Amino acid sequence: MERRSRRILLLFIVPAMLLYLTFWILPVLMSFFYGLTDWKGLGSYEFIGLKNFKNLIRQGTLVNSLKNTVVYALVVVLWGNLQALILSLILNMKLHARGVFRTLVYLPALFSTIVAAFLWSYVYAPYYGLISEVLKLLGSTWVPNLLGTSATALIAVAFVETWRSSGTMTIIYLAGLQNIPDDVIEAAKIDGCTSWQSTRLIKVPMISNTIMINVMLGLINGFKSFDYVFALTGGGPGTSSNTLMYSIYKMAFMESQFGKAEAMAACAFVFILVISISVLSILKKKEIEL
Repeated sequence: MERRSRRILLLFIVPAMLLYLTFWILPVLMSFFYGLTDWKGLGSYEFIGLKNFKNLIRQGTLVNSLKNTVVYALVVVLWGNLQALILSLILNMKLHARGVFRTLVYLPALFSTIVAAFLWSYVYAPYYGLISEVLKLLGSTWVPNLLGTSATALIAVAFVETWRSSGTMTIIYLAGLQNIPDDVIEAAKIDGCTSWQSTRLIKVPMISNTIMINVMLGLINGFKSFDYVFALTGGGPGTSSNTLMYSIYKMAFMESQFGKAEAMAACAFVFILVISISVLSILKKKEIEL
């Protein structure tokens, strides 16, 4: 009977494992292999060893893309979580028309990436954009070109990411806050805790699992940053907003250097894997301490 149960179990597991090996493990291994060749996307190729990796380091493409991706991810994680947590704390209060405010906060999450990028291209536009018009009304003569300046382009694009994802993160935080028993909050008030102390010492520690979820969502959005970079800056000015994913796309589909792009993808895979495992272990330790 036990042997029969094992056979039945294998019948369910084997098809799933075959699909996993075919559509996940095999493509990853092939990606690493093509990174060692001069493949152009079509036709034959030659094995060139670590030449692609050496060129990526020597030309500064890998370092620049890694740096931009880390900065982008930090903005998305830190600012995205901060604004989402503040919004959730406000929306958790007993406000009039609370449902309307929650709907407005979640509204950006309903926009597609292209629509969000299109809207913000007008917000950021110099001379006639929303920011420029507001500055004119305030009497300022400064004409900001946030997407056209190397120092601000990457941060400006990352802000669009946080704007669109803030609704989802806020709802997740709100769900965590509403799971906190009212008795705990009332006991804190009786003990003389102020609203700030109650938030800092009780609410935030009790939603540590929720914080971990949102941090990981922010990291995922930050590390896969391609769409907003593609739509708003095209990696420019120069290479100031080139992220890992955009650099891979550019090498493969604009320069037809598929071997080099696969080498970059392999580096990105290892980098993201190491960062994700490290962050998860740190958050798990913090969760245990709390």
